[in-house]
Amino acid sequence: MLTPLRSPAPSGARPWLTLLALTTLSCLLLLADDFLQQLYTANNRAELEAAYVAGLWVFCLALWLCNLRWLVAGILAVFAVMQTLQLANISFFGEPLNAIDIQAMLGDSAEVGHTVLYSFAQHWPVLLCVLVPYALLLVLHLRLPGRVALPSSRWAVLLIAVVLLSKPYRATYRNLDSFVASASRSGLHNSLNAFSAWAVRLALRPEPVLPPTHYAPYRMTAVSSTARHVWLVVADSLRSDRLGIFGYARNTTPRLQAYLRDHPSALLRPGISAGVATDVSLPYLLNPIREPGQDQLMRSGQINLFRFARQAGMRTHWISSQESKLLAHLGSRYLDVSITREDHPLRFLQRQDRALLDILDQQQWGERNFVVMNLRTAHLPYAQNYRHDPTPRPWPDSGPDGQANAYDNSVHYLDSLLGEILADFDRLEGERYLVITGDHGQRLGEDGKWGHNDLVPEVSDVPVIVVAAGAPANALDAMQDERWISHNEVGTWLAGLLGTRIDNPNLRPGEHFVHGKLLFSDNFIQRVCESPKGLVHHEPKQLSMMLNKASPAPCS
Repeated sequence: MLTPLRSPAPSGARPWLTLLALTTLSCLLLLADDFLQQLYTANNRAELEAAYVAGLWVFCLALWLCNLRWLVAGILAVFAVMQTLQLANISFFGEPLNAIDIQAMLGDSAEVGHTVLYSFAQHWPVLLCVLVPYALLLVLHLRLPGRVALPSSRWAVLLIAVVLLSKPYRATYRNLDSFVASASRSGLHNSLNAFSAWAVRLALRPEPVLPPTHYAPYRMTAVSSTARHVWLVVADSLRSDRLGIFGYARNTTPRLQAYLRDHPSALLRPGISAGVATDVSLPYLLNPIREPGQDQLMRSGQINLFRFARQAGMRTHWISSQESKLLAHLGSRYLDVSITREDHPLRFLQRQDRALLDILDQQQWGERNFVVMNLRTAHLPYAQNYRHDPTPRPWPDSGPDGQANAYDNSVHYLDSLLGEILADFDRLEGERYLVITGDHGQRLGEDGKWGHNDLVPEVSDVPVIVVAAGAPANALDAMQDERWISHNEVGTWLAGLLGTRIDNPNLRPGEHFVHGKLLFSDNFIQRVCESPKGLVHHEPKQLSMMLNKASPAPCS
């Protein structure tokens, strides 16, 4: 005899109202541990994200509808263990737990145990942050079913399975970089990502062990800096040869051209991005690490622009029209202000990058500030980024050339936004600097291909525009003689403005590295050399192959 998929539902509206109330309470309890931890430490920077809260609420609804109390208790117990480790990591290290952290803990359990015992007196509130909400959840789920009339459905079990298995399934075809933790996400959200990626990518299918690097350590020296405002503007998918100011046939940058005519001392150079994807190039730009394979140096955050700014007594700001997950490995622990698309989802949906300008105007600046802005306007799908704006676009974005025209239109729209940012910058007082660049370039139909993630010249091509005001006459001398300026050179120069000089003994003139779409692991790397005839892009090689071979000859 077949078991019915749905048990008889209690009659009347009261059971459904009770169900909705219990679902909402459960959702709040699953979110509570982060906010309890924020009562005693600023290390936890989790924020509410509307889409995640909605998804969690539906999951809580399924937990009540399934009417299988011991299954639910088991799920909650697993969540509690994950969250204990997650919040402990945040409390101790100041950063959310990643899959690689889990693997490292298991590989050195003795040291982890010793650290726990030694630091328990300082970090024991983590246990209360997890115990209080999860104990209440367990009591509710173990005692109420059968005592309170509630609707039930076995279909809920299917929904629970889909939710819990979706991330492990995704990990079967995505690399670890797709599961990086974000400091502004819910701890449980990060935990589900981290443990799913660890179970599939590391526990069941270990990532390859890379040969050790033999680079000499960087030397960092505190230097005097009188800069009051340092702004870095990073526009997504911005390619220099499609900008009118770089000689493109179309006038895609009228505002920038007018501004630069009035500021002849501004620096304008083609640049070389650090990577072909935003979540690779941004970490290397904000952590000026030149050589590939120095994963531990990246993870430690010791060479980080936000950190340098904080040490110099500057107020640090991250304002982005993109998702909070991009903050991974950017030094979020050193941020005073962090605003992303998730903080104002409706505003960004309606106004796209223009919402960023609204937020910029609302900022309360300190005596000295380091500000990084991340815009999305030139990212695929290009036309979507300016559709909300009623201003007519210069080129038709339909027909056979529609996509190429849409890119130029998006750059033209971005130009208007950059004009307003420059106007805001000019209203500041004192010694100040502004850098505009792209996170990476873009394929625009070459060989029939679009987008980025490929190690080709079009994707590593970015602009570098530097403006100084109220600054010494020689402020830009360090870069005046450069034909091309790499992200690493930009980051190193900015570090000096932020009070830290970086001396890299591994530096070889005219040599640059562009990283493939992975931040860590056995990534593909492209060596780029400067030559009198232009840039020479070498064949991309896997990092493991590069580290196993002798260093190539210096760039000529």
